[in-house]
Amino acid sequence: MPISEALTPEQLAPSIFDLAGRRIVVTGASRGLGRQLAIGLAAFGATVACVARDQAALDDTVAAIVANGGAAAAYAADLGDADTVAALVDRIAGDLGGIDVLVNNAGVDHDSPIEETSLETWERIIDVNNRSVFLLLQAASPHLRASGGHGKVINVASVLGTVAMRDNTAYVMSKHAIVGLTKSVALEWGRQGVQVNALCPGFLVTDMTIHSVSDEASSKWITSRTPMGRWGQPSDFVGAAVFLASRASDFMTGQTLYVDGGWTAQ
Repeated sequence: MPISEALTPEQLAPSIFDLAGRRIVVTGASRGLGRQLAIGLAAFGATVACVARDQAALDDTVAAIVANGGAAAAYAADLGDADTVAALVDRIAGDLGGIDVLVNNAGVDHDSPIEETSLETWERIIDVNNRSVFLLLQAASPHLRASGGHGKVINVASVLGTVAMRDNTAYVMSKHAIVGLTKSVALEWGRQGVQVNALCPGFLVTDMTIHSVSDEASSKWITSRTPMGRWGQPSDFVGAAVFLASRASDFMTGQTLYVDGGWTAQ
């Protein structure tokens, strides 16, 4: 194969980040990071299927996208049931004419020492953070492979998928699992035209972290440990998600992209 030493004008153009025509599924799109990712991806031209359990909140996300000139639809579903997930993915693919990008963002957290973490809590975190991702990957696989080499998966993990914190064992384990799953599936799907990468947020302001944001001691500890000296906002992650969903990342797979204000550089 000949070596290409120069980028073409097309490769240098902003259109390399254009998501027009891309059909993207975003889970956990009713609030927080998922909502912002859905809105941001739609702003770059994608048609977004917004998935979560809360129909009213999903409708708000879709309304925000449409008000900005974008295209989206809401799909309320519980992602813990295999039959429900399979039917949901087929329904979305039928409605949109296929699926090009899957953004696995839905997740829950829980803070407690391992001795005080009930089995019920442990299983709930694993069900939402891991089981749902596994089921969605299986169900979306044929649709992603059929997307003509444009298939991409963005698994939203966390800086706690690489480092750890005390009193957060179940969540830390679940996010480490997402990073490992990303690498493994990337190896399986690489020759089938599907790229699989992980996006790892640092500490950001969402409904899930508002208790720490509003607690002066906790917030000070987070910002003092973050080299950029502040909490992240959901909007800080849109650019990275657009990159991973676009042609700009076509030769990138099995990677973990950190958007953490420098947290993991320490």
